Amino acid sequence: MAHVEDRWMVPGPTGRKVKGPRHGQGSRWLAVWHEVDGRRRKRAFRTKDAAEAHLETVGVELRSGTYIAPERAAITLRDMAERWYDEQVHQRATSLAVVRRRLDRTILPTLGDKPLSAIDRTTIQAAVTEWTKSLAPATVRVAYIYLAGICSLAVEERRIPTSPCRKINLPAIETLPVVPMTVVQVQHLIDALWKPYQRMAVLAAASGLRSGELRGLTWDRVTLTDFGAQIRVDRQMTSTASSRPAWGPLKTDSSVRTVSIGKATADALGDPGTGLVFTTGQGRAITRGMASTAWRAAGAKIGLEEGTGWHELRHFHASVLIAGGASPVAVAHRLGHKSPQETLATYAHLWVDDEERMRVASDGLVALPAD
Repeated sequence: MAHVEDRWMVPGPTGRKVKGPRHGQGSRWLAVWHEVDGRRRKRAFRTKDAAEAHLETVGVELRSGTYIAPERAAITLRDMAERWYDEQVHQRATSLAVVRRRLDRTILPTLGDKPLSAIDRTTIQAAVTEWTKSLAPATVRVAYIYLAGICSLAVEERRIPTSPCRKINLPAIETLPVVPMTVVQVQHLIDALWKPYQRMAVLAAASGLRSGELRGLTWDRVTLTDFGAQIRVDRQMTSTASSRPAWGPLKTDSSVRTVSIGKATADALGDPGTGLVFTTGQGRAITRGMASTAWRAAGAKIGLEEGTGWHELRHFHASVLIAGGASPVAVAHRLGHKSPQETLATYAHLWVDDEERMRVASDGLVALPAD
């Protein structure tokens, strides 16, 4: 049963309503209802119409099975975010580190202490707008994707009826064409790198392997041949501690591949051994942080723009393949892309323009009849 109570006026001795002890205090009208399990609920409103409208809404939700108990939305976004993070068991260790960093640096400082019941679309848009003032558009977009996932879990757990992450305006991401490093730049970079990282850079430039694939490469994945070597790429380094190297799956299933390298590159790897191909000067695994530090130090010496990293050598390798006449299919296979379309989306501008070639090939093949 549901009904509306008058908190200000109470029945008097004669049955007529008179001012009660709460007259003039707080909201006058109290909406009272019972949930499916029999628990009594109530909520105060300033007007009787508002209280009756609320009971009508509650009634519809109870009948349709969409009703959510008020205390379920009292959980803070911080607690909800931790529940969501604990469920990301499908993520690689490196991906989890990115998620953790974005939660701690962006989402939780802004929204962590707010209960879910206090977060609506306006709150989300205000947070995104604030992030845009100090973060790159791509970083804002990633943070928003994580936030939307948290809110989606809250809906699944019936803590909120719908997600507040809807029709949010995100900053535009300006996609600039890839400008590969030149051969001279790459050579200067290798010369400037700390010695333990020089061999890794040579292989990166000659194979297009990703940073994690390079750092996680072990000698049992390298097969020497008459022309150089075959490298089996089927895992990558995922650990963040050099004392405890760990491996995980590649970025996608398409990333599993065999890459051949020439004799000069194979020779640069050094004498075959056991364990990791590339290590620090102390023989430890190279973490992502160590590799980034080495790159920044070398990049500063030769004047590379800030924000570059080991992926630049992957771009360089792709440009070398394209300049050598390799097809989009061949480049996609060597780089471990999902499809040639992914390759073209990044490197289409590097292929030679065929407009003149097509014009010459078709001009004059047919002609008007002679008079």
